[in-house]
Amino acid sequence: MYITLSLSILLLVLAKTSFFEISKSRVFVAIFYINLVLLSLYFFIDYLSGDGINDAILFHFKYGIKGFGIDEYIFPSFVLVFINIVLIILIKLFNKNINKKSTNSKASVFPALILIISVFFNPFYKDVYFLLSNERDKQNSVDNNHFFQQDILFKNKKKNVIFIYLEQVERTYLDDDIFPDLAPNLKRLEKLSVSYTNIDSPRATNWTIAGMAASQCGVPLLTPIASENSMSGVDKFIPLAKCMGDILNEENYNLHYIGGSDLDFAGKGNFYRTHGFNSVEGWYELEDKLNDKNYRSPWGVYDDELFDLIYERIQKLSEQTNNFGLFSLTLDTHHPNGYISASCKNKKYLDGKNPILNSLHCIDYLIGKFMDEFLNSDLYKDTTLVLLSDHLALKNTASHMLEKGTRKNLFMIFDQSLNPQLNSKKGNIFDVGPTVLGVIGTDTIGLGLGRNLGIKKSLSSNNDIDEVIALNRSKIIDLWSFPRFQNGFSISKSDMKIIFGDRFIKYPALIALDANNEVEQIMFDFYYANPLKNKVKRLDSQTNFLWIDKCQKIAEYKKIESTYQENHYCILLEDKKNIKYQLLDVDSKNINKELIKKHFNDE
Repeated sequence: MYITLSLSILLLVLAKTSFFEISKSRVFVAIFYINLVLLSLYFFIDYLSGDGINDAILFHFKYGIKGFGIDEYIFPSFVLVFINIVLIILIKLFNKNINKKSTNSKASVFPALILIISVFFNPFYKDVYFLLSNERDKQNSVDNNHFFQQDILFKNKKKNVIFIYLEQVERTYLDDDIFPDLAPNLKRLEKLSVSYTNIDSPRATNWTIAGMAASQCGVPLLTPIASENSMSGVDKFIPLAKCMGDILNEENYNLHYIGGSDLDFAGKGNFYRTHGFNSVEGWYELEDKLNDKNYRSPWGVYDDELFDLIYERIQKLSEQTNNFGLFSLTLDTHHPNGYISASCKNKKYLDGKNPILNSLHCIDYLIGKFMDEFLNSDLYKDTTLVLLSDHLALKNTASHMLEKGTRKNLFMIFDQSLNPQLNSKKGNIFDVGPTVLGVIGTDTIGLGLGRNLGIKKSLSSNNDIDEVIALNRSKIIDLWSFPRFQNGFSISKSDMKIIFGDRFIKYPALIALDANNEVEQIMFDFYYANPLKNKVKRLDSQTNFLWIDKCQKIAEYKKIESTYQENHYCILLEDKKNIKYQLLDVDSKNINKELIKKHFNDE
């Protein structure tokens, strides 16, 4: 970032001397401007993610950002806009200077070389290239020795299970050499648990929903990048993945998820509903249960209220005959600054000048209070409780301090049948699910790319785990499982759904077909993503497709004079191989599987 910025500033300085031939200046200015715009965008994205343009950014761009706690990013967004306005002004000045013919054409070689180096070092291109072409040659290979599948059965008495994901609370914060007395309660509680101290975050696991999928299903949250599939309109979230919820649901566990943020953000609600949870609650489901609806952070429920709700729910679940599982996520320690629950107004960390450390000190107090009550109650009997990071901390006000330590996830298991210990066995977030399943009574050896650390070595022990992910990429992406025409096809206008038997997707949608005219890709129109009309144009010239959208948009694409009203929807069936199409109103009664089959198979 800084090399590119420095070289760009140098070019601006050199522009004060006239050295370019007029025939070359326009191209030079265009490249220079685009390079700086993308660099400024990279700075902004890096501020959000703390890791440049990574899988998390790509996922949220595709999935959408509904429910996003945007307050702390308003100022950086204004800064981004301001920087680009300044860039436009600078480019005009730059252009004015270089549009003079040089008396020495050889002088243009030096600035041209600087520009090339500046582009080469721009991290925007590097990150995008990595995401779009990473291990492309390995995408069709699968290493079944690594992807573990087994019938998981309970061999011992079933135990209840509680998962509490602590938002971005990584193990590094327990290092007293870096953060003296920041988390005294977590350090005290660790002595009562089996604490795994060497848990890494592989690729596509370092944001909340990805950390949840990784720790419960043993797989990274990869989506079909090449197809630009947002997954936002699909009814089920990685439905073919075998996750903890599926396993526990088969054993009649009563499963609940309680989280303080909007369930729509990143598809958390869809994930839990897909995988066997009986009750899934976020901000809108919980707000009526709060003492004061106005007491909320930009993300949702404050953690002191959340812990009260969790404890109350555990008490009710423990009174029932069925085993239960409760999964929850805190919010107050969200980057970059964190938030402070009312219970912690007077609990600053040291001089109180670092906001994220104040919020961490607060969550330590709240979790200490909660755990003391839980561990000393009858609720702890026959119940395994897990405290863990949802993912490593992203860029925050303590990032410069975190980099001094060894970055690892928090993973503590509290269970009366276990002897408390620190376990330094190498592992990763995929190992969490199978390890906990082993503790609560199952015969689990592995789950996906995870292993039961109680009896097995992690794949991280002898492998480059990111390499293993690359080898299994196609298998992991197949877990999303698209609906199929063979199961049926109908359109529900009232709730804007395309129904395939017992599955559905939401429209507007673009359905690309394979060689057998079956569903190959599904793409959606949402938020600020690339419009579907552009995706239609980018399809292969031989790819048949169905496109359901506003009639005006489709008519514009087909160059048909439109008489449709604004909110009128149509379906376009385009057969590229036989050069024919049908444009039908979604109200048509004859839109069904037979119509689709006849259109694409009738010569």
